[in-house]
Amino acid sequence: MAFPERLRLWGIGGVGMSAIAQHLLRLGHQISGYDREPSPFTDILEKLKVPIDYVPSLERLQEAEGIIYTPAIPSDFPEWSAVQVRRLPTWRRAQALAMIADSYEVIAVAGAHGKTTTSAILTWLLHAIGESPTGFVGGLMRNFGNNYLAGSSPWMIVEADEYDRAMLLLHPQHAILQSIDPDHLEIYGSPKGLEDAYRAFVQQVKGLLVLGPSVPDLGRQAIRYTLRHYEAQGERITFAYEWQGHKREAAWGQIGRHFAENAAAALTLLEALGFDFDRLRNALMGFCGVARRMEVIPVGDHVIVSDYAHHPTEILRTLEALREAFPQKKLVAIFQPHLYSRTAFFAKEFAYALSAADFILLFPIYAAREPSTQHVSSMLISQHLSTPHVEVVPSDPNMGWNKLLSNQPPSVFAFMGAGDIYQMIPSVQLYLTEK
Repeated sequence: MAFPERLRLWGIGGVGMSAIAQHLLRLGHQISGYDREPSPFTDILEKLKVPIDYVPSLERLQEAEGIIYTPAIPSDFPEWSAVQVRRLPTWRRAQALAMIADSYEVIAVAGAHGKTTTSAILTWLLHAIGESPTGFVGGLMRNFGNNYLAGSSPWMIVEADEYDRAMLLLHPQHAILQSIDPDHLEIYGSPKGLEDAYRAFVQQVKGLLVLGPSVPDLGRQAIRYTLRHYEAQGERITFAYEWQGHKREAAWGQIGRHFAENAAAALTLLEALGFDFDRLRNALMGFCGVARRMEVIPVGDHVIVSDYAHHPTEILRTLEALREAFPQKKLVAIFQPHLYSRTAFFAKEFAYALSAADFILLFPIYAAREPSTQHVSSMLISQHLSTPHVEVVPSDPNMGWNKLLSNQPPSVFAFMGAGDIYQMIPSVQLYLTEK
């Protein structure tokens, strides 16, 4: 079934929905959207003349012939009733992406960690060597100033998201699976339930499958890569890896062993597909990273880092990378938990990961799509912390940073979380600049 000409997207300001909106707009569809508040992605869409409402609009809905929506849209959203009365066709975000992907040679990136950075690397590498891919990436690619890249070739890069079982709707030509760490257990019930879903996903991959070092055997043939060496020399990062007897070395400017693993996975798959390694290695040097993925902002003697880490494994690897990159600076973790369910499942693990910092600022939970859950708060994490810490209530972008960050030695302030914690960074920049 093809999409109708006039579409309305609910949650259009989200990273996934906004990329779909840009793609459909490129195909000639008339697009309107709704979201609760502006975002960097609504800014992109509004520059493309897409009308976006920040309150429900039954009037705008009358122009629509179909609805694409994010799972964060509640069942009592006011526009739902009119959609039901008019019997408009509707698609979840994951369904829409799968429909779009059906006409492309898809490379999908799956796993609990590394999807966005690996997808961005693949998109950049194919673009840089002249292959003109279409890219749907879960973050703002700094090379393009966008989360979407319009290409002219059959290649498409997408993230195979485990949330909402979205990955199981995809049947990619090739795929990378970096990790199967437990997450979204509110959907899968147990780590085994999640692993079973990954097993089902890899069976749907038609061609090559690249697996990260920690991924167990999932019952089908796969290519394995291993990171053999990682070294940071100022802003130049070198690493070496191996896949099926091929020993490779590369360099770029992205901090963190986990990012080097992402690059090794992307390089492995593309070389296995027949692309020239030397061209790929040269192109990698030009990769500029993804916003909110170890995004480093120098401020005098201090460093601010914006990072999307929202799972204990990601937090630990981020803090370890920053400790390695800035060994002489105090490491301050500023963390906003994302989702009540994830906080409840991993409270002890969050505390362990955060303890890699010297000092912790712990913010209230960002609920996102979940309703407020009684007895679940950031205190579930803090009760397991022995590292010096402060619970911050409420989360206020204009809060008095002088009370929390005064008299700090040269420090790395790592803002971590998948919510709106990044919005506080400008006020911290201002405080550190003026102090």
